[in-house]
Amino acid sequence: MRLKIVLILFLILSINTKQAFAQQKEGRTENVCIQCHSQLGGKFAEPVEQWGKSIHKEMGNNCEGCHGGDPADMGRAMTKESGFLGKPKLLEIPDFCGKCHIGIKENYSKSAHGIFAAKTGAPNCVTCHGNHEVKKASLELINEKNCTRCHTYDKPQKIKQALVSTDKEIARLSALIKDVKGSSIDTKRLEEKLFASRNAIHQVTHVLSVDKINAIKATTDKELSAVDKSLKAIEKEITKRKRIAIGVSLFCFFAAAVIILYRKTFLKPENWFKV
Repeated sequence: MRLKIVLILFLILSINTKQAFAQQKEGRTENVCIQCHSQLGGKFAEPVEQWGKSIHKEMGNNCEGCHGGDPADMGRAMTKESGFLGKPKLLEIPDFCGKCHIGIKENYSKSAHGIFAAKTGAPNCVTCHGNHEVKKASLELINEKNCTRCHTYDKPQKIKQALVSTDKEIARLSALIKDVKGSSIDTKRLEEKLFASRNAIHQVTHVLSVDKINAIKATTDKELSAVDKSLKAIEKEITKRKRIAIGVSLFCFFAAAVIILYRKTFLKPENWFKV
């Protein structure tokens, strides 16, 4: 069985090496991690299929973003020299994910989840979020089915209820910013504020303390209120500009009508010499 797997891997390596050289000649490169795993099929292809439905892919984070290695070179894809990390061990998962999710890792490490996981390895990041098919973080991840795998749903439910109104407000303001983004008004500062508020909520969720969550929520709600106030001012400015544009259009239309009427009435040849 092992010999068969080795032969399959050797065959795929040969094919992919030829393809890699062909791509280099044509001036293009493909992710050899995805290419190889896809061709192996079965359980080896599952990570690629799952990653294809994930927020990681949507955000542009490929295999090497988590696992390291060289995604453009088949020979260097899984070498230490290219920074290949491979699959993390159970106790390494928080640090593995924490390379990018720094604030969340800090909060998680101080929580009941993190303290228990430091000894046993679980619950860790993939316990709740999965490994390759990672979904966009939302309050929907806090649900009875997920949480009751390990404990009762009482405390998670309180955490979710504490954040529902703030989460809805973030979604509402995000939609409003999207609506006004097409105007000539710069919304970058408001987008950055909203992004910071969303991150603050996502990070504090991992603290697992309702009191701490409520404290951060109060601060975040003030920030969101300021964003809402700024958006209302922008909406007023847009309405003002629209009225001015309509007024200018009506004036131009009226002026054009007057000119046409004048030309037809007073500039007829038979009226040129009338006293």
